[in-house]
Amino acid sequence: MLSGSTRSPIGLRLFSVMLAAACAGLVLHASYPGYLNPDTFWQLKQIEEGQYNDWHSPFMTFVWSLAHDLLPGPGGFVTLDNALIWAALATITVGAARTAGSWALLILTVPWLPGVFNYLGHVHKDVMLSAWLLAGFACAFCANDPGAGPRAQRIWQVLSNLLALAAFLTRSNAVFALIPLLVYANLRLGWRRSSVAALLVMALMPAAQTVQNRLLNVQATHPADSIKTFHLLALSYVEGRNLFPGRWTGDDSRTIVNACYSPVQWDTAARWGQCSGIHRNLERQGIWGSRQMTEAWIRALLSNPLGAYSVMAATFERSMHDPNSRAMLFEQPASETIQFPFSTPPRKTTELARAYIESGLNDRLGRPWVFSVVLALSLAWLFALRVEATRFGLLSCALIASGSIYLLTYFPLNVSAEFRYFHWTGFAAYLGFVSAALACIVRLRVQAVHDGSDRPLPDPIRLGLCATLALMISLVFGATRLPQETRTVQLTPMGDGTIIIMQLRTASVPQWMVPDIQGELVAPGWERGAGPGLRSGDDARPLISRIETLHHTIRLRFLAGPDGGRVLLQDGAYSRVVDTHAPQTGEFVVELPPNGPLAAQRRHASWHGPARALLWTLLLTPLLFFVGRPVSTRLRVRSAS
Repeated sequence: MLSGSTRSPIGLRLFSVMLAAACAGLVLHASYPGYLNPDTFWQLKQIEEGQYNDWHSPFMTFVWSLAHDLLPGPGGFVTLDNALIWAALATITVGAARTAGSWALLILTVPWLPGVFNYLGHVHKDVMLSAWLLAGFACAFCANDPGAGPRAQRIWQVLSNLLALAAFLTRSNAVFALIPLLVYANLRLGWRRSSVAALLVMALMPAAQTVQNRLLNVQATHPADSIKTFHLLALSYVEGRNLFPGRWTGDDSRTIVNACYSPVQWDTAARWGQCSGIHRNLERQGIWGSRQMTEAWIRALLSNPLGAYSVMAATFERSMHDPNSRAMLFEQPASETIQFPFSTPPRKTTELARAYIESGLNDRLGRPWVFSVVLALSLAWLFALRVEATRFGLLSCALIASGSIYLLTYFPLNVSAEFRYFHWTGFAAYLGFVSAALACIVRLRVQAVHDGSDRPLPDPIRLGLCATLALMISLVFGATRLPQETRTVQLTPMGDGTIIIMQLRTASVPQWMVPDIQGELVAPGWERGAGPGLRSGDDARPLISRIETLHHTIRLRFLAGPDGGRVLLQDGAYSRVVDTHAPQTGEFVVELPPNGPLAAQRRHASWHGPARALLWTLLLTPLLFFVGRPVSTRLRVRSAS
């Protein structure tokens, strides 16, 4: 039974460490040898070949190579991550047990909660980022322990700053989310000096990255240009004209505008996507990674800020409410030299872990929008009970700020609605909530412990926290998708012959996202037989597919052959007879050009979207700011204004 005792016996501390070790062992047993995906598979090939590039974190690849020497394959990476995660949580639990008693064990429940558990057995830089940050916050928590000596505090402080650097080298776009950690880690210097120290450490991070790349002889691939490509592609669709710099044919420009952009991810324009010609042409002309690319990107954003907001909001909305790859229990990639299969049949722990990850409960609650709600409620709870400046309250505030800032980073800087991007936000939300609960428990049960809770956060820090949370909530629940139109495609068999449709889908939709036949389908007399595709029977009637889509090309792929026939293809006013009869078997493509009401309408949101987000931010910020403040303080603030 959990207790609020202020004692921290050796037995409780030892039990906390043993429980964390058991949890780590259970996760490793359930996920060993560790899940790879195409990205991390290629990073493992880099390790084997001894050649690094910066498309994915070279620091992560280097650290993985060290673990790979001890435990080959994904197992070394997953073991390292779980060692860091569970050791960090055990450290916080042991430190918290002195004042929170056995309630501190709640900290060890965090990795089992919906969403964050999903990737504990995966090789991902997002999981390694969470591991470094958790370790950094654990060290900062110890550095702010009033019971520790000055020397111990300095050691913990230095370790926390170094772990923040490791987090930056793992994911450089997490740089702003490091500010709360760095301020918290250096808080023994005072609020002002800790803020200055945080800025100094952040200023040194790019230099450290440059030194790292030189030492590892990292090949530059300019991954930041994927963001520029995604935005230029999106705005090309919105404006109906090709905004990419360089030389392009008329067919290239029409394809860019009508058949390549998807709010889901940028991959359609990558070298492996269906519009890979964009990436190849940019590289061939020397534009990829150049100043010309950056200037075109900035010019496009500044010339159409509403369009820029709209396309960013569309991807962000998807990321928050229906992100991609929430489970990522893919078939393990392999090659002649890289083979790390799971045991067959899978272990019982593996089956249980997979069942939990794919369960409706985990899927519904493990969403970024849920994380945002937990973050906001945790901060309001801290302020309402006025425990934000206690030892646990400061930890909670720092976690809440870091998780919120990191989530907001993906509004302007996002190339895919991937769930894994928000793994740290989930950890920060849950651990911030548990820390807030411990702050309240200690305040209610251990009134005699003096930890500075009578000193509120400085108003600038409090205001910054409130504004960040208010903006986050406004965007998470205010972002909207781009306008769509309904297309009705009809195929009517004409005479004898079999019509075989291999594909009917919007050209810009990622290949993995929808089935080969997209839309709400009505197809009497059509069936999927032993052969490929959807084929017409002797009594086939018109096939009708209603597709919700952007103003984009719809692509049909037919199988032609000696048994083929003719079919009437209709899409609104568009009509065409397609003959699939041919002497030899083969495939051919028919494209239906954009044909819908969006041709005469704007393809982006109105000004109501950003105005609404701004209004909610302005309303929620003071509401959060004044939660829990004494009436006398509020009156002083009002009179001073």
